[in-house]
Amino acid sequence: MQRVSLDQLKKGMVLFEEARDINGRLLLGEGTEIKSSHINILKKWGVASVCISGEADDEEDDKIGINFELFERAAKNVKNIFQHAGLSHPFMKELFRLSVLHRFHADNFKPPRSVKIAETNDQNNVAKINLRNELSKKEIKLPEISTIVSELNEVINNPQSSAEDIATVVNKSPTLTAKLLKIVNSSFYSFHSRIDSVSRAVAVIGTKEIASLAIGISTISVFKGIPEEIADMQLFLKHSLACGLLARIIAAHNNIPQTEQLFVAGLLHDIGRVVIYKDFSDQAAMLFSQCAGGDKLLHQEEKNWLGCKHTDVGKILLNKWNLPETLVHSVFYHHNPSKAREPVWPSIIHLADIIANALGLGSSGERFVPHLDEKALNNISFSPGILEMIVNQATHQFTSFVSFLTE
Repeated sequence: MQRVSLDQLKKGMVLFEEARDINGRLLLGEGTEIKSSHINILKKWGVASVCISGEADDEEDDKIGINFELFERAAKNVKNIFQHAGLSHPFMKELFRLSVLHRFHADNFKPPRSVKIAETNDQNNVAKINLRNELSKKEIKLPEISTIVSELNEVINNPQSSAEDIATVVNKSPTLTAKLLKIVNSSFYSFHSRIDSVSRAVAVIGTKEIASLAIGISTISVFKGIPEEIADMQLFLKHSLACGLLARIIAAHNNIPQTEQLFVAGLLHDIGRVVIYKDFSDQAAMLFSQCAGGDKLLHQEEKNWLGCKHTDVGKILLNKWNLPETLVHSVFYHHNPSKAREPVWPSIIHLADIIANALGLGSSGERFVPHLDEKALNNISFSPGILEMIVNQATHQFTSFVSFLTE
């Protein structure tokens, strides 16, 4: 007998033992000859691997390349990080399967590191705070790119704005211009001919879309300056970029035209945590300490120590930056989109965040996959059947896209 992952399972193979879902329910009996319909059943119910009869020869073993011990290690780790998310919904079952496969192939089993509180603070001296009150006393400003962001907002809000107006603002920053053109000419868009100017990019992609993408690129600087002992901001940025990419792809699959605006919403969905880590590092360290080694969700524990959640902080900050209300709305409701008055954009960010956490694409500090708001799937008609395609697209773009914005 041999255990194979589901992506290596083929028609004609014979099950050596019963195939059961994560809850132990029998799906296929011992001796079943695999058909296409059986593979779909196993995918639907989140089965990551099965035992088949027979032994593959050495050449086939090399081709499949499965290390059973590592595969089981990946499955065990993923089951742990899904403990709050649950596996009762078909979407989560399929995401569980894809998460196991992704982490197995990427050798990505390590949970995000947490700060050691003993190295940074005396636990007894860290007080709980009302962060909303504290924020009113602090002057939180966008870093040096605030002028460009402000000007881009003005251009977006002016119906008379032209491609040249956008280009004039963007071209004030050579770094922003270079990154923007690099992205536009990448597989992110896959244009057949090269785009050699910002005004040309605006003409091809759209005024609001290019302006939104430029705003997203500009805000990358906000992710700098966080003490290493508090959070790994490279991982934080990767998680944020992954969420942005996933949001953009989900929007495209749902024929929602504002793909770049949703990319920015995904990029900034955890921006409130940047403020917490940077300006309230003692409380952030204590927060990590309380969640380390336990089973608490970081975003749920925030209110206990800070008096509010990172989504509240994000809303305050993005309003100060005068960013569009749709973007602010998406960030504020991304953990509970069904409560939003206009739930479509928050639902997309919600699903993108869950998928990014499940795949382990970076980390904002959260150790577990957040719970699924099932109404989010109905808000955008998201079928679990397209999840694998979305994951494949996102992971394909992820590595090169990270290099564009972090170099």
